Amino acid sequence: MIVQMKRLSLVAHKSDEQALLKELQPLGAVEVIPETEETRDQSGLDAAQSNVDRLSEALNILKPYGKKGGLLTAAPEASLQEIRDKMPEALRLSSELEMLQKDLQYCRAQADKNAGIIETLLPWKDFPSDMADTKGSKYVRYFTGLLDAEDVPKLEELKDIIEVQIVSEAKTDAILIACAESDAKTVQNYLKSLSWTEFSFPKLSGTPQEAIDRLREENDALGNEAQQLIGKIEEKSTFRDNLGGAYDAAVIERDRAEAATEIGLTECTFHLEGWVPEDRVADVKAAVESVTDAYYMDVRDPEEGEVPPSVVRNSDFVEPFEAVTNLYSRPDPRGIDATPYMTPFYILLFGMMLSDTGYGLLLLIGGLLFLKLKKPTGMMASLAKVITWGGLSTIIWGFLTGTFFGLDFDVIFGTNNVFPILVDPMSDPIMMLILCFGLGVLHILFGVGLKIKMSLEQGDWQTAVFDNLSWVLIIVGLIMFAGSSSVQGLPPVISKIGLVLAIVGAVMILLFKGRAKKNVFGRTVAGLGELYQVTSYLSDILSYARLFALGIATGVIASVFNQLCAMLMSSPNIILKILGTLVACALLVGLHLFNLAINTLGAFVHCARLQYVEFYGKFYEAGGRTFQPLGYNAKHVRLTDK
Repeated sequence: MIVQMKRLSLVAHKSDEQALLKELQPLGAVEVIPETEETRDQSGLDAAQSNVDRLSEALNILKPYGKKGGLLTAAPEASLQEIRDKMPEALRLSSELEMLQKDLQYCRAQADKNAGIIETLLPWKDFPSDMADTKGSKYVRYFTGLLDAEDVPKLEELKDIIEVQIVSEAKTDAILIACAESDAKTVQNYLKSLSWTEFSFPKLSGTPQEAIDRLREENDALGNEAQQLIGKIEEKSTFRDNLGGAYDAAVIERDRAEAATEIGLTECTFHLEGWVPEDRVADVKAAVESVTDAYYMDVRDPEEGEVPPSVVRNSDFVEPFEAVTNLYSRPDPRGIDATPYMTPFYILLFGMMLSDTGYGLLLLIGGLLFLKLKKPTGMMASLAKVITWGGLSTIIWGFLTGTFFGLDFDVIFGTNNVFPILVDPMSDPIMMLILCFGLGVLHILFGVGLKIKMSLEQGDWQTAVFDNLSWVLIIVGLIMFAGSSSVQGLPPVISKIGLVLAIVGAVMILLFKGRAKKNVFGRTVAGLGELYQVTSYLSDILSYARLFALGIATGVIASVFNQLCAMLMSSPNIILKILGTLVACALLVGLHLFNLAINTLGAFVHCARLQYVEFYGKFYEAGGRTFQPLGYNAKHVRLTDK
């Protein structure tokens, strides 16, 4: 359900500001509205942000090193005071890590630079003279460069004025050319007509080979130094948890400092404007009174033009599915929270898309273990619970359709035509498709029913009846009319009743859809246009074929994997049979895990899509913004005194 938001105004002595913010922060109940008229001193926020940045950089430095927490490793627990106490030592450690990382980056950069120089000198390693001697003199000019082998014979045209030394031969030759200074211009212009690439020796002493040897020795030393630095960084990785806790403490202080800069000040008081959920007003008042009795606090409803954040409260069962709704959009604070109504359908349709008891067991057990051992929070915890509930639904649907890791229950239990209890999508796909469409109609009509409910609560009975109930009559009527014609044994009166309902619904739309228009012709055109939406409803219902498609895909792929592995185990040769069995067992685990992963993702996405488009499109008013209260946003530790 959507919680009504209140606009909070709090005025108190300036001297109580920090104490009040410290009391309000653990509540996580007040979203501070920034003051726009005054600008506060930013020095405190800048210092707090600097600590966050330094600790974040330290954690990034340690990321490639040391032992990391596993998938099921829970974040460490700590009190707020404990992580605050770690701040000074963590900041000192971050400075050490920054220096080590800086030295490591220098070693690597210098080694890369040396490697680049070595690469350029390799074609010249047989050059016998000191590289500095190629600068030339008053009477002699030297040209050093690379020339394609096919162009080397062309240098014969200048044989009267140049001396050529080929230092190395390859596809491109390294060449030294000497000439008189007076002929340098002629030689230079001629070289430009060839595939000549000028090369300048680096400012190093000795021959190229001597320089290469020195650079390689230097790189060896740099490599050893880099390894020592890496070892020192790895030693610091044992303090990763301390750094993480200190980072969370720094973020908490930064958030409080940021809130302080958004509060208005006078000479003696401060003025806080914010949003608070209606059910948390008493908590906020108690927190304020625990600090001071010299305050003024006013709480009122939002005024016209004010847009409060969107806050919902749901049961422990429904709350995880808020993450699914939030992926679409938060509800409008003046609308309806769709999550309680969406949740049963999501669980039902998710299981139907997988419909394999074996896969459902893996999801259920894996989800429960993840929640128990990892103890995730926030979005990760919500998604884990959604998958866990989906696993339970998948177990039930797999039992109804008779599959366990792609195998029939009759084969497993040795029974005869006991399973499937409901329908076998492989042997009776039409019945399965009808079941999917039936659930789709129920889902869509439930959404329309919610719109009728919302309209009646707002006192708009005409929208409820003419714009929504009319479509219920049309859809139900057409189904009754078509169903009685195709299903034998149904009395003809059902077909007539269905036709009457559809006609009544169509007439309601035709006459009253354009009721705001005074012109009769305009009303009729508007009604005809609305009746065309029957194609949209038909398209929405057909979308539920994806339930059948994903469900049968999961089973077929699993069955194919089983058959392939059975072939590996069917060799008449005992040695090959043993080897085939070992390989098949490994393949079965890997292939079924892959099938589970890819189809779970598909079920999650497509099930959400059915909610967003076919269900929410009938009644949901989106566009709400997230409530962002001043609170404790811990990422690396689980606070015990939150």
